[in-house]
Amino acid sequence: MSERLWRMWKVAGFGWTAFRAENPTRVIVTMMLPRAILQCAFVAMLGRVVGGTDLSYALSGSLAVILTLSGAVAVMDVPLSDKWSGTFHRIRSGRLPVFVVFVLRSWPYALLGVFFMLVALLGVVAVVGAWHLGWQLVLWTPMYLLMSATVCASGLAGAALAAGRNADIIAGNLISSLILLSSGIVLSPGQLSWVEWIGTVLPVTHGLAAVRSGLDGDPWVSDALAEVAVGIGWVLLAGVIVSVQARRARISGHDDFV
Repeated sequence: MSERLWRMWKVAGFGWTAFRAENPTRVIVTMMLPRAILQCAFVAMLGRVVGGTDLSYALSGSLAVILTLSGAVAVMDVPLSDKWSGTFHRIRSGRLPVFVVFVLRSWPYALLGVFFMLVALLGVVAVVGAWHLGWQLVLWTPMYLLMSATVCASGLAGAALAAGRNADIIAGNLISSLILLSSGIVLSPGQLSWVEWIGTVLPVTHGLAAVRSGLDGDPWVSDALAEVAVGIGWVLLAGVIVSVQARRARISGHDDFV
């Protein structure tokens, strides 16, 4: 293993350690999981009432919105914890680029989103008795993992923008709300065109379309590739923002991100 790969491996391992320290098991089990299950049930019912959609459409969308609990909200702790702890200067003086460090420390949050999704799916299908639909959605777990990764990319971009303004809570909830509104989670296509336009550049929209097309037996690969492209776009945006902040910090000699 090369020295660079060894450093990346160690950073990824530290990402898991930091994740466990900031998200103890008791907090995940007693607070975050119940919230995920209730949110899934609520959004599924909302989709059927407001959107006029069937259970398959509503449930697949409700599972996608759960990904924002970790990807658009909790993942913000990855870059912001260094600001709060005053340790950002140590990262930017290291061998690996700052943004690479943030990405390598974010992987547990993408997996956490999928874990939430699977548990919430089990809880909802147990209540409504839609076991066949639940099994079909389980088979699409890799697509939900892709969506969880793209949501994490948008969360890192939001955290980078909010770092100097103490607006991390606002940024995380804003991203979550935009995804809920414009990604086809609740509303079926054709109801609000301007909302759908916003959704084309947001995570979840194309991945969710791929899941629904697959469930209906229609082609879905193009939608999956579009979700990958959106994720790459958010990664590039977050990388540019963090790189500018690191360069400004080196020049100014402080890490206030203003």
